[in-house]
Amino acid sequence: MDLGLKEFSDDSLCRIGQVVRSRKGKDVGRWYVVVGVSENGRRVFLADGVKFTPAKPKAKNTIHLQRTGWHLDEIAQSIMSEGKIDAGRFQALLAGLKRNEQQGG
Repeated sequence: MDLGLKEFSDDSLCRIGQVVRSRKGKDVGRWYVVVGVSENGRRVFLADGVKFTPAKPKAKNTIHLQRTGWHLDEIAQSIMSEGKIDAGRFQALLAGLKRNEQQGG
């Protein structure tokens, strides 16, 4: 199953569609996808598809995030072109990514 995953080396800034994990706070270890970036780039808007949806994302400082090196192109393209993504499709893509990670992929 092609999840649209791509490794990338530019980790200077978070990008829409980038998969991250929380390093600080009560949500340590939780997976998120960047669905928005503040103007100065220091805060990002995150969704996990469960508690925080793409329509109601969580704001978090980038220094509290661990970049995973994965980027979900389908999510990024949908947000950039339509300004939104279907919540069900978002959850399916993130679940597939987590399964892939647990299987050592």
